[in-house]
Parts: sequence; structure tokens; C-alpha cells
Amino acid sequence: MINQYKYSPLVATPAQRRKPGIVAVALVTLIVIYIIKFTIPKSSSVNYLGDNSTVTPLITTKVATIIEDRPLDTLVPLLLHFSSVLGSEWPIILYTSQDMLPASYPFQRAINENRIIIRTLPSEVHFRTQESVSDFLTQPWLWEQLAPAEHVLLFQADSILCSNSALQVDDFFEYDFIGAPINPSYGKGYNGGLSLRNRTMILDILGSSSWKDEKDDAENPTNPGVEFEDQWFYNKMVERGAVLPSLEVAQTFAVETIFYDTPLAYHQVERWQKDNMQKIDRWCPEHRLASKDLIISH
Repeated sequence: MINQYKYSPLVATPAQRRKPGIVAVALVTLIVIYIIKFTIPKSSSVNYLGDNSTVTPLITTKVATIIEDRPLDTLVPLLLHFSSVLGSEWPIILYTSQDMLPASYPFQRAINENRIIIRTLPSEVHFRTQESVSDFLTQPWLWEQLAPAEHVLLFQADSILCSNSALQVDDFFEYDFIGAPINPSYGKGYNGGLSLRNRTMILDILGSSSWKDEKDDAENPTNPGVEFEDQWFYNKMVERGAVLPSLEVAQTFAVETIFYDTPLAYHQVERWQKDNMQKIDRWCPEHRLASKDLIISH
């Protein structure tokens, strides 16, 4: 049988010695490849925590979570900002369908330290309308995933925490639900885009009520109380005698449609508070990290 591997002598033959230019070209080519490989910025895959993962997230009594499946440029800086303001005792769980995120050493370090945890959204979940968002948040799946936390800070990419505030999210643990108070023109209760919720009560509500069935059976399905998950949950909590904040307390937590000078947080601030942006720039300059690219507008 003919040997398929060619013999390469350790000592160059005369023919090889007559071609030094080939060796030089090869060396230059290797150097160029090396430089390109290690100097051009690239995206890196991130380790996800799926349902079958053996990694145990450090969730205790509180957790923050964001659901975002768009490749937003501001997402990584926003997550790092939330992690910094909340502190290491608040793990942040990102639910996403994106399998690649920008290479970032601080971001990877936060993942390695379990300050940020990435989990994969179910393949059938897509957020194209407000109804799809409400439908997802009124299913038990997400809330069961966040066990054993009692307090869940749910935030969206269009929200921000203000590091100038003397308040912290933990100061509002006495309430079963708190978010930016909703202007009566748009309904009642608190906006859910940045909200703190009692996970146990949420699951109790979902165990006895169906948002989808109630919306389908409603005489007016566009009534904010049944159209939007946050106002639906608010009404259910009122029925249960939940501990809920007054408008005066809620506006210190977050601002959306009702202005307050020094809140802890904002949601969709440039959309709703255009006339107050100079004050907001001074109080919370980091609001610029919040995305202006809304999933839906409501």
C-alpha cells in the first residue's frame, strides 16, 4: 500500500533551500492572521442557565429580572448599572432568546460572580404586542422560575434606577405591589414596566384567575383594567386586601406619567416627561442608558 503521508525531512533539501521567499511569505501570513484574530472586537457566546443546567443561582429572598429578546446596544451597560445600584445581594436574571452578547469583561465578571444570570426564553415566546407581554406575565412560568424569592423587581430596558436617590428598592418591601403611579387618564394602579411585586401573591392570583379568559369574556376588552397585566394584577390585589402604597409613596419609588422631583427610578421618562427633562438630567443623568426603542407603546 502506498503511504498517504508524505515524508518531511528534518534537514532541508537543496530544492527547499533555493526557496527562502516562500518561508518568509508564510511567516508574514501567520503574523497577520494572529494580529487579526486577537485585535478585532468580537461577540462572545454567554453561558446560559437553562432548565437542565446544574448551576445554582444565588436567589434568596429577592431577585431582579428583565425579559429582553432584542439585540439592544444599551442592554449590557444597563444591566451593569442596575447591578451596581442594587448591590450584590440582588441577583439579576436576564431572560432572552439572544445567544450572543457583546464581549465585555465587566459583564462576564458579573456573570461569573452570579450577579447576573442568563436564562433562555421558551422558543415559542415572542413579544410583538402589548397583549403578548401581558399574556406572558400572567402565566405562572416566569414567577415559578424565580423561586424562592419573595420580592421580585421586574424591569424593562426602558427603565432606570437613579444612583442619586437616598432610597433603595428594599425600602419598599412592605408593599405587595409598587410601581410608578398611573395617571387616572390611563387607568389606575401602578405601571409594571419597573415594579416590585410579591411573588407569592402573584402566584396565588394566577392559581385562581385567568387574565386571558377574563379578557376574552370582557364586554370591553380594551378597558385598561383587563387589557394590561399590571392594572389587572392591581385590581386582583385590591380584592385580596393587599398592602398597596398611596400615590405619594409610589411616586417616590418611580415616575412615569405623574411627575415627582426625586424618585428612585423612571420608566419611559423621555416619552412621558418631555417638559421636565432638564430637572431629570440633573437628578438622574444615567436615564440616558434606558432604551427609547419601546417593545410596544401603551
